[in-house]
Amino acid sequence: MGKTNVAVNRWLADNERFADLFNGFMFHGKQIIQPEDLENLDREADILITDKSGKTRGVQRYRDIIKRWKKDMKLVVLACESQNKIHYAMPVRNMLYDSLAYTDQIQETWRWQKKGSIMTGEEFLSRFRRGDKIYPVITLVFYYDVKKWDGAVDLYGMFPEMQDGEMKDVLHKFVPNYWINLVDAGEIERVEHFRTDLQQVFGMLKYRNKKEELQQYIHQNQEYFSSVDVETYQALGEFLHMEKELEKMADVRKGEKVDMCQALKEWYADGVEEGRSEGRSEGRSEGRSEGRAELLKELIDKKRKKGLSVEEIADILEVDAKTVRELAGKDVNRKRK
Repeated sequence: MGKTNVAVNRWLADNERFADLFNGFMFHGKQIIQPEDLENLDREADILITDKSGKTRGVQRYRDIIKRWKKDMKLVVLACESQNKIHYAMPVRNMLYDSLAYTDQIQETWRWQKKGSIMTGEEFLSRFRRGDKIYPVITLVFYYDVKKWDGAVDLYGMFPEMQDGEMKDVLHKFVPNYWINLVDAGEIERVEHFRTDLQQVFGMLKYRNKKEELQQYIHQNQEYFSSVDVETYQALGEFLHMEKELEKMADVRKGEKVDMCQALKEWYADGVEEGRSEGRSEGRSEGRSEGRAELLKELIDKKRKKGLSVEEIADILEVDAKTVRELAGKDVNRKRK
């Protein structure tokens, strides 16, 4: 998890939003997962691997968000990996994370075995009894960069394209595929499937590259955006890639509400003023450049009247011959309004 994911992960880890994310994506808005049925799990997953020579090494990974969902007597592990950039090896990365989650369950089950309990040799070898069970792990990849996801969404997508139909069939038969559950936050069409403020935020993300339309959308949803909590405000800064700008424009002390509408107005106004300033600066620079060209042309004209060649003028004025030729037949007087 990179530093830029911290605000987003903290925001998504709220049980109501987390449940809404899965309900909206997996169940099309049906309220299957209830926030009160969720509890946090240890984000660290590690296992010890022993090779044939007896050497042991550890494999350790950290999940962005992982929770246990207890529904009646059933249990499912729900995880979310947030990405602010495309990860082109995401299918393999997720496969490793999920495998570690399953391995951790096996190890935890083994730790809880009663000492002295009778088991077969196969069970002892497996560190897993015949009647033991593990619970399914469902991982969502929450991607929120402006660029549309163009990486592989399954393991097969990372393999080279095979033209041989028979070989392709064999590959698909004997190599299990593994796909990722991709939530491309800026490409969600049915935002009404979400019941929390994910609906407003996902709607907002469609206009990230359109400043005026973004302002209009936030104005239309003013009731929500005029009073957001600090965690939401910080997450919005990450989504819009303007976290530093927003921090300067609003009081983000813990426990206070922030007016996102006003912050964006200030951001927009600053952007317009910055553009005007850059325009004035460029104008002055261009003016100085044209002024130098004007003076150089006057000198070239004087030298030409004396019958000097292009090469001689270039040598005297210490410029290249091409510049002399261009200015000799060019009107460089500045246009004045």
